[in-house]
Parts: sequence; structure tokens; C-alpha cells
Amino acid sequence: MSIGLMLGLFCVFMVLGMPIGYCMGLAAILAILVDGTLPPLILAQQFYEALDNFSLLAVPLFVLAGELMSVAGITERLVNMSRALIGHFRGGLAQANIMTNMFMGAISGSALADLTAIGSMMIPAMKREGYKPAFAVAVTACAAMMAPIIPPSIIAVIYGSVTGVSIGALFLGGVIPGVLAGLSMLVLAWWLAPSAGARPSPRVGWQERGRATGRAIPAIFMPVIIIGGILSGAFTPTEAGAIAALYALLFGLAGRKFSFKSLYGNFSAAAALTGSALITLAGAGLFSWVLSRAGVGQAALQLMLSITSSPSLAMLVLILFFFLLGTFLEPVPALIIVVPIMGPLIAHLGYDPVHFGIVTIMLLVLGSVTPPVGVLAMVACKIAGISYSESFGMLTPFILVWLMVILLVAFVPDLVLFLPRLMKGA
Repeated sequence: MSIGLMLGLFCVFMVLGMPIGYCMGLAAILAILVDGTLPPLILAQQFYEALDNFSLLAVPLFVLAGELMSVAGITERLVNMSRALIGHFRGGLAQANIMTNMFMGAISGSALADLTAIGSMMIPAMKREGYKPAFAVAVTACAAMMAPIIPPSIIAVIYGSVTGVSIGALFLGGVIPGVLAGLSMLVLAWWLAPSAGARPSPRVGWQERGRATGRAIPAIFMPVIIIGGILSGAFTPTEAGAIAALYALLFGLAGRKFSFKSLYGNFSAAAALTGSALITLAGAGLFSWVLSRAGVGQAALQLMLSITSSPSLAMLVLILFFFLLGTFLEPVPALIIVVPIMGPLIAHLGYDPVHFGIVTIMLLVLGSVTPPVGVLAMVACKIAGISYSESFGMLTPFILVWLMVILLVAFVPDLVLFLPRLMKGA
């Protein structure tokens, strides 16, 4: 089968501006038909097998939960709590932005959902308080990247469904790296704040802090229920998605935040986003199957062994590869295309699949703010009313900090594996 033809068609379709799922699926279909050695029925079979996984049911459920939370008032309460607790620090509003994203990351599992919900509130507020728009964009976009790392994570669900790695272990493995990324950004925001136009915010009293924290407790309690239920065996990650959506729905109904019109809009948006995601998953699954069938995985192993047989040096090469891949492809299709064919290489080098999964996810998510794709940064720029290119200068230090955290996580596996092993031994 002509891999060159398939890759060439994929590039042509990308240049023509086709959606990524159609680019991959159509390129694979045409390559199979031109080759003529496989029956066309295999196309439908592989499309179906790419989606025939119970764990993937968690994706639409967590997407729906994120849509409902944007209206239910959860984001607003978390923002108010973060501003009350740390808003008076140097760069306090930026710090509150990052802290809110840490909490939201433990609820929604989607970087884009967090960015939309928090960015629409925090970016205008930061601009009003004198922050440079580019700094507001950099803080918000890079803080939103914690959502796919801190559990629950939609992309971790997809990684687990594709590779067979325990989703619960991936959830636990992302806790420490996600928190490290958040703390690193808090320090960086504190350091950059004066040059970014930050002004000191007034300190609120303890009574106001207590009131804001009390109002946010129901929102904070949500990830405790989700993660605690998964770890205790009370429910699966898929069922956790349903519980998250139900919790967000009840939260909004109790606060009288929903109307029939808003609920219809939330469910419609969740259905549209889920449909788009599943088409992408199916197209990427077919694309990856063709690559695997052609022996690309073994070729990748031989290529790596020709460069180095050292697991440490190989990790550096893979970090560079996944970072560059993430700059051109969105995280989900990049993950589905590459990770399955990396199986022989991962096994030969002796990498723990949970550790390798978290490092891979972090690198691919980082591509969401780097040019030329940079979806998160582009959305944040749209909210801030600036061009994407205007944000590059402020994005650079945050990207470098993320790379430092990724390198630390890559070469200190216990940062990922400590909690999964602890729970396994409990």
C-alpha cells in the first residue's frame, strides 16, 4: 500500500482547508482504493472499530458537563473565590486566572471549554485593570492547558481507549504534573506582572474570603466525587462523565441558571462538538490503521535504534518529535495517528505506558498555543481583540516554562507514577 500517496493526499487536503478528520479519513480511503488489495468493506469495519469502545462514551458526557458548567455559575464562583484569596498579590488577577483554571481543569477536562468559560470573564477584566492584552492571552491560553492534564481529562480517556492503558491510572498520573505546571505559571506570572502592566488589587477582608470560598465549595466538591468514585471502584470513568453532567445540571437548576433555551443550546453545542470529535477519531483511526498495517511502527523502531539505543536520549528525540507534531496537528488526531504505531518502540525502550502517556499528552497539548495552529491562543486572541502574532512575545516564556515542566516529568517518572502506585498498593 502506498504510504507516500496517503501522506501526499493528506497534505493536499490540509492545504485545501478540509477539516482534519476528513483529511485523514479521505486520504486513507483513497489510498486503500487505489492500492486495490483490500476489499472496500474494510473501510466501514475500521471506521466502526475506531469508535467501538465503551470508554469513548465518556467523551460526549464530559463535553456536555463542560457546556452546562459554563452556564451553571460554577466558573463565576471559582473566579470570585480565586480573586478573593490571591487577587491582592502582585499580578493578582493573573494569579487568580491560573488558580481558577486549576480548579476548572479538575472539573471539565477540556482546555477549550475552560478557555471559553474563564477567558470570556478574565481577559476583559485583566484588560480593564491595565494588563497588556497579549499577557492576558498568554496567561489564559497557557493556564487552560492544565485541563487535559489534571483529571478528569477527555484526552486521557481517548489515550486510554486507544492504547488499553488504565484510564484511572492516567487520571492519577496527571495530578502532580498538572499541579507543577500550575505552580510554575503562578511564579512566572508573579515575576512578569510589573512589566505586563499589572496594578495591585485591593485586599478583601476575611469575611468576604470566607463567603466566596463557601459559595465555591459545591464546585470544588465535584472533582472529589468524580475522582473518588473512580478510585474507589464505585463507577467507571464513563459513568463519571454522566455523573459530572448530572451534577452540573442539578447545580444550575438549583441556582436557577438554566432556561429551556439555554439548555437546548448547551445540548446542541455538546452534540455538535461530540459529532465533530468522533468523526475526527474515526478518520484518525483509519489513517493510523493503514500506517500500522504498512509496518510504520517497526520502521520507527529501527529508525530510533539507528539514532540511539539509550532510553534517555530516545526520550529527548521523542519529546522533540511530539512537540513539533503538536505545532501542526491538534492533540486528539495527532495522538490517535502516532501513539498506536509507537507501540513497538515504547515496549523496546521499556517506558511505562502511563508515564509515556502523560508526557505525550502534555507535549501535544502544548501545541495548542504554538504557531502555526495554536487553537487555544487564537481563541484567546479573539476574545482579547488582538491578532495571533501580537501574542507571540508573551506566549514564549510560558511555553518555555511548560517545556521545563515536561522535561522534569519525562526524566523523573515518579512524578507521574507515584499516585497510581500508591493507590494500587492501597
